[in-house]
Order: sequence, then C-alpha cells, then structure tokens
Amino acid sequence: MNALERSVEYLYETFSTYPLVPKMNGCPCCVSDTDKEKLHIKPLRDLEENDLLRYVFKALTTWGNIEDFKHFLPRLFEILAKGGLIAYTDTLLGKLEYGKFGMWPENEKAAVEAFLWQWWKNRIATQPYFDHEAFTGIYKITGDLDRMLECWETDFQKNGFRVLVDFIDHYYFDLIYEGKNFKDLKEDDIKKINSWIGKNKTNLEEGFFYFENRDTEFAENISNALFIVEKNYKNLK
Repeated sequence: MNALERSVEYLYETFSTYPLVPKMNGCPCCVSDTDKEKLHIKPLRDLEENDLLRYVFKALTTWGNIEDFKHFLPRLFEILAKGGLIAYTDTLLGKLEYGKFGMWPENEKAAVEAFLWQWWKNRIATQPYFDHEAFTGIYKITGDLDRMLECWETDFQKNGFRVLVDFIDHYYFDLIYEGKNFKDLKEDDIKKINSWIGKNKTNLEEGFFYFENRDTEFAENISNALFIVEKNYKNLK
C-alpha cells in the first residue's frame, strides 16, 4: 500500500462515524428517486463514479447535509485518487469550502489534508500537465503554498518538470497579469510563485539541452517556456 492509498484508508477510518441514513433529504425538483437509489444499492466502497456524479453536484445545497457528505467523502476522494471525477475536481473540493471545512473537528481536517497532500504529490509525479483545479482547490483549503511548491519536484528528469513547462506555457501570463485562474491567490503568493519559477530557469535550460535530441517536440515546449519567463519574469521580481 502506497502513501496515497494509506491516506484514503485514513479517510475511511476517520469518517466511519457517519453512517448512511435510510432517507437522505433532497429537493424533489433536483434529485430523483433513481438518483437516491444509486447511493443505497451498493456498499460505500463499491459505489462507482456514475453512481455519485449527481450527488457531487447537489451535495449540501439541495441534497443531504454535512453529515451525509462526510459519509461519502472517503469514497469520493478514493475515486479522485484513482483518476475519476477529475473533470469535477473544482466542484468536489469546493464542497469542502461550502461545508465550512475550517470549522470541522481537527482529526477530520487532518485526515482530509493528509489525503490532499498525497494526492497533490501524485498529480505532480504522474500527470504531464498542470492541474489548475487541484492546485487552486488545495491552496484554498490549506493555504499552504510553500508546502505545495516543496512537493513539486522540478529536476528535468522528474515528471514534475513536464508539469512546470506546461504551467508556464499555459498559465504564466494568467498568473502575472492577475487572470481569472488565479484570482483566489494572495498577491504575495503570486510573487512567491513567480520567484520560484525564476529559480527554476536553470532547470529549464538544462532540460532543453537534455531533450533537444531526445524529444524535439518537448524541447520546443521548453524553449517556449524559457522565452516566456525571460521576457516576463522581471514584471514581478
């Protein structure tokens, strides 16, 4: 069992005190009997993404209360950890904010944050692109940008390097010019990210020469990222 899987088990253990209620209140205009049945015909750990999609959208607003959400939370995060619900990351993590996560019992907050850190590390280590929704969601929940950057390995032989290149290619202008994708970040944290990118300029240069004859398409992406940083880094120095 790896660290991410252990964090999921920690969630199940922590939130096991919240049972599935026989009848979970839901707005009849928004939640059908079929929707409700999907949550009751299987054990929690056997529920699949399609069984929970409707609930993800309606939880806490028009379907169920915070105790109900905490019952399903371990399975929702387990599916997320396995690559499901990715298109709904923002919605799912937003439920924590809507459910006043900061006021939850300390052991519950610790279990959720333990999962989020392991999940973030996994995203950086396995996905070739920057996951904006995961980044902003974890930032809003934990407020710990320093730790998020510490988890982000940027050596050019690590997967995190590809994530860095993708981030610069697709999000850097939005970051430094206060675009909508980073509207929730504090000004000091935007400057901190910019400084961190500047410190990674050497990795970008070394990565370009490493991939120049190994992966020409990726080398071109690195070159573009370098150009972007060199032309715009001074704006937030």
